[in-house]
Amino acid sequence: MAMFKDVKAFSGFSVKEISEAMKFYKEILGLEISQTMGQLVLHIAGGGTVFVYAKPNHVPATFTVLNFPVQNLQEAMNELRKKGVRFIIYKEKDFETDDQGVFHGGGPKIAWFKDPSGNILSVLEKDSAE
Repeated sequence: MAMFKDVKAFSGFSVKEISEAMKFYKEILGLEISQTMGQLVLHIAGGGTVFVYAKPNHVPATFTVLNFPVQNLQEAMNELRKKGVRFIIYKEKDFETDDQGVFHGGGPKIAWFKDPSGNILSVLEKDSAE
């Protein structure tokens, strides 16, 4: 059954406040944005979209809601830091980041940060062969 094979699906997550989210995703992360029905649409490379909606009782996700693969992780982190982004330092056993917030425990190097509503995002160094 291929009911959704040709459907242009999209993901979504909630935030506390749309105006705050708009500023962060456009000015800090540099994404193209638009609004529909008073909510926010993130336009990501490749033609995909992410629907961001305000929720009065918003609770941040405890998992990564959006990942940004980059060629050079350190360069991307430096640019984000210049814009005020702080990276999460994890100290859990088997899941520890270095003092800059970079995880080196297998797979791509990755660092996590939060949007103004506390949702977890990541920037990760993609394989140069991709």
